[in-house]
Amino acid sequence: MGLGRTALLGLGVLVGSAVPFVPTGEVVSAAATLASGSWLDLVVVFAVVLVASVLGDSTMLLGAGAAARFVTPAQRAWLGARRLAPAVHRARASIASHAPQAVLTGRLVPGGRAPVIIALGIARYPVGRFMAADALACGAWAGIYVALGALGGRISGHPLLGVAVAVVCAVALGLGISQVQRLREQHRAQRPAA
Repeated sequence: MGLGRTALLGLGVLVGSAVPFVPTGEVVSAAATLASGSWLDLVVVFAVVLVASVLGDSTMLLGAGAAARFVTPAQRAWLGARRLAPAVHRARASIASHAPQAVLTGRLVPGGRAPVIIALGIARYPVGRFMAADALACGAWAGIYVALGALGGRISGHPLLGVAVAVVCAVALGLGISQVQRLREQHRAQRPAA
C-alpha cells in the first residue's frame, strides 16, 4: 500500500471518527480489500486505522467537553425547570461508571459511538482513561473491518468485486449488531421488575 493511500486512509478515518455519525467501516474494509495481496499491507492498514480512529474519537471527546462549557446558566435553569437535569446527570454518571463497556459497545453498534463519546465528554471523563478504553474498542472494530475487507478480496480475486463484497459484509454486520442490540433491549424491557 503506497504512502499516499495510507495517508488518505488515515485522514479519512481521523475525520470520520472526529465527526459524529460518519460511517468509516466501509472505508476500512475497502482499503483492506485493496491491500489484501500482502499481510504487511493489512497490518499497516490496521495500525493506521487504529491510531486514526483513537485520535478522531479523542478529538470528539475533547470537543464535547469544550462545548459543554458554553452552556449558559439560563440553559441550565431551563433543564432544571423541566426536571431533565436529574435524568441527564444519572445518564452521564451511568455512562461514566461503565465507560470501557460503553465505549466498546458504542464503537461496534452503528450510530452508538457518537452519543457515548459526547456523553463522556460532557461528563468530563479523563482523556487518558478514555483513550485506553477506546484503543481496545477501536482495535476490535478495526480488526473486524480489516478482516472483512481482506476476506472479501481473497474470495473474489478481483479488487473491485472484493470492495463490493467487503462493503456488503460490513453493512450486514452493522445491521446484525443493531438488530441484536434492539432484541436485547426489547427483552430487557419485557422482563418483570424484581
